[in-house]
Amino acid sequence: MDYHTFDIPAFQTAGGVTLDLQLAYRLYGELSAARDNAILVLTSYAAQHEDATALFAASPTLDLSRYCVIVINMFCNGLSSSPSNTPGPHDGPRFPAITVGDNVACQHRLLAEHFGITRLRLVMGFSMGALQAFEWGSRYPDMVAALLPICGAARVSPHNYLFLDGAKAALMADQAFAAGDYDVQPQTGLLAFGRVYAGWMFSQAFFRDAHYRALGFADVEAVVKFAQAYFMRRDANDLLAMLRTWQHADISANDRFAGDFVAALRAIRARAIVMPGETDLYFTVADSEFEVAHMPHAELRAIRSPFGHVAGSGMDPIGKAAIDAAINALIG
Repeated sequence: MDYHTFDIPAFQTAGGVTLDLQLAYRLYGELSAARDNAILVLTSYAAQHEDATALFAASPTLDLSRYCVIVINMFCNGLSSSPSNTPGPHDGPRFPAITVGDNVACQHRLLAEHFGITRLRLVMGFSMGALQAFEWGSRYPDMVAALLPICGAARVSPHNYLFLDGAKAALMADQAFAAGDYDVQPQTGLLAFGRVYAGWMFSQAFFRDAHYRALGFADVEAVVKFAQAYFMRRDANDLLAMLRTWQHADISANDRFAGDFVAALRAIRARAIVMPGETDLYFTVADSEFEVAHMPHAELRAIRSPFGHVAGSGMDPIGKAAIDAAINALIG
């Protein structure tokens, strides 16, 4: 096992369910005696800590002899508490709804209680990792020095919600899914899920102009098979539980802000570089422009790439260079 775990007993979710939870995490580099060199990297949809290393691997600025990168696996990704690894009565489809805020509250406990960290040099993440990064900046403004949300949003749009609903419907339509009480993974549903998702991961130009060849894909069907293989690694209930977290992401959906989205954005005091993808079909530049306009110390840097949402994942050389430059600007 290449990761550690942290127990959170009797945690009460935003929805009012109390259960024992566990976070899985991994450190890259060593935490200083002063606990002042920590960088937090948050995982994206269906990703685990090893996937997240693509964001900082070979970074010319993020020197692991100088910084300690802590990657925390979000709930429902199969390593941290998830439908697939939680005993009854919260197993499988009975696993409670977990919000982005629930994730961040538990992550804060890990860093504060276990490591004694009071200040993070940088909080960054791609996609769902960006949703968590925004939540960190708003919920714990005194703890976050710098913020780098990549291809994400502080609040999910209705259009993004609907896309996710379509992927969910494709998976759940498989009779083998059995309302989540399956004995074997619903293969047909997972393959359908991956096919729906593939069309949204990348941009129209990515397919039209055959940019997929730069990633080694021979044709469009090869891209589909890549997406299918990615999701076939995961449990179906885990995928749906993470998707539910994503659909309800909103940094103002809590007692402190009571739905005042602008106030929640203004609460982010960290120096921030917000990085949407110009061709991202999930999270738009227009949404990022609104966020940056209401964040006191934020800058917009759109990734100019035809790779769509994946431009921010570390797979795209153009996107990776932009991410490295942003890291350098924030901590270099």
